Amino acid sequence: MQTRVTKEHSDYVLNGTKVFVTNAPVADVFTIYGTLDPKLGATGICGFIVEKGTPGLSVGKKKDKMGLRTALMAELALEICRVPATALLGREGRGADVFNCSMAWERACILATCLGTMRRQLERCIDYARKRKQFGQPIGKFQSVANRIVDMKLRYETARLLIYKVGWLMQENNSADMDAAMAKLYVSESFVKSCLDAIQIHGGSGFMTELELERELRDSVGSTLYSGTSEIQRNIIARGLRL
Repeated sequence: MQTRVTKEHSDYVLNGTKVFVTNAPVADVFTIYGTLDPKLGATGICGFIVEKGTPGLSVGKKKDKMGLRTALMAELALEICRVPATALLGREGRGADVFNCSMAWERACILATCLGTMRRQLERCIDYARKRKQFGQPIGKFQSVANRIVDMKLRYETARLLIYKVGWLMQENNSADMDAAMAKLYVSESFVKSCLDAIQIHGGSGFMTELELERELRDSVGSTLYSGTSEIQRNIIARGLRL
């Protein structure tokens, strides 16, 4: 449901529901976007900073997720939630600009954590392929295993460079919207593929919860959804190419 914003004197009144809100059960402050008038499109969107405990703001029951279970999630409800003009984030009607800027930063940084997991998976698979023997030799000598590890290495190195490039662009105050979208798209989808390869390399052991490879796979699926789905990233990239 889209959050509607109405203005009453110097205050704003928010009504609506935000369904998937990360850290909602533990957050002290919320960033909320709503529209003054749907007919205005992006120019009608406003951003607000709303503190926990504000009358009219309520947090629903914690949601159970497939992965990323340590990042709590819940629904946020706004019912005649009145906030002062000082809660406005930026200028009235510029919420879309604020949101897009913050999302560029988020896409640039949020998947950096995936690099650590991808690197650990790679090192773990190399070590396993050297030690695990079948038919009298380490399984890493078999092309079907070695090729998967090579692909994991390529994905990791490419993902690392993409994320570092976005960080450099933003540090230099250059536009990075398309590059951030490319990094988000490539890293998230590469993360899923590398998780599947890691499980396959470890065979039956990889399917067991003991090695926690299945947990990494469940978490990786989430990376293709949060901060904009893979489809959204492709739209941003296409727009950056003026298609």
